[in-house]
Amino acid sequence: GVVALGGGVVGDLAGFAAATVLRGVDYIQIPTTLLAQVDSSVGGKVAIDLHAGKNLAGAFWQPRGVFIDPEVLTTLTDRTFSDGMAEVIKYGCIQDRAFFDKLAAWGGRSGVMEHIEEVIHTCCDIKRRVVLNDERDTGERMVLNFGHTLGHAYEKAGHYETWTHGQAVAAGMCLAARLGAALGVTPAGVPERVEALVSAFGLPTRIPCTQADYAAAVGLDKKGTGEQITLVLLEDLGRAVLHRMSKRELLGLLEGCAE
Repeated sequence: GVVALGGGVVGDLAGFAAATVLRGVDYIQIPTTLLAQVDSSVGGKVAIDLHAGKNLAGAFWQPRGVFIDPEVLTTLTDRTFSDGMAEVIKYGCIQDRAFFDKLAAWGGRSGVMEHIEEVIHTCCDIKRRVVLNDERDTGERMVLNFGHTLGHAYEKAGHYETWTHGQAVAAGMCLAARLGAALGVTPAGVPERVEALVSAFGLPTRIPCTQADYAAAVGLDKKGTGEQITLVLLEDLGRAVLHRMSKRELLGLLEGCAE
C-alpha cells in the first residue's frame, strides 16, 4: 500500500501512483495542509499535471482512509493557510450560506482556527455528500469546480509558478460571480460579498490574464464537450447551479467581466 503524508501535490501524486501500479493498490491520505484537509484528500480524484495543462493525467481512486490532524495547520505559513481558505470559502459559496456567514464573521486565520474542527468537518461533509451522488464528475459533482475553470487559466498563465492553486481559485470564484451577475443568474450584491471574504483572507480578487490564456484553459477544461462548456455559477450564496453555454459566448463575456 501507499501512504500520502503531505499537501495536495503529495496526495495527488501518491494517489495516482497507487491507482496505477498493479492496476491499483490501497492507499491512505494523511493531509498536512488546509487545502488538502478540506478538499483534495477527499473524493478520490488523483492526477498529475502535464505540460499541456493541470490534472490532465489521472484516475478516480478512493483512499482506504483519510486521517486529519488539525494541529499540523499551526505549522503553515499565512500564505499556505490562505491558499486552503479559497477552497473553504468555495464550500460556503456553493452549498452553505450559513457557513459562508460564519467565515465572514470569523474574519481571519485566528478566528477560523478557533473553529477549525467545524470548518474541516463542514467542508468534508459537503464534499462527501456531493461525491456519493456523482463520483465520476458527470453531473452534480461539477459544482465543486466553482472558480476552477477560470482559476486554471490563471495557473496556466503563470506557468504554475506565479499563482498558487488557492489564489487562482479565489480570483476565479470572484470572476464567476461577476459573470453570473452579467448573465442575470447571480443576484446583485453577491459578487461583492464573495470578493470581500476572499480579500479578508489575503487572496486576490482579480488576476491579469490574456484572452489567449482564457481560451487555452477553456479549451482544455474537462467540463467542456465540443463547443459547449458547463460553468458553475451562483444562483445565490450557498446555492450553485450548472450553466451550459458555448465557449465562444463565455470568452466574449470574459472581455467585459474580467477587467
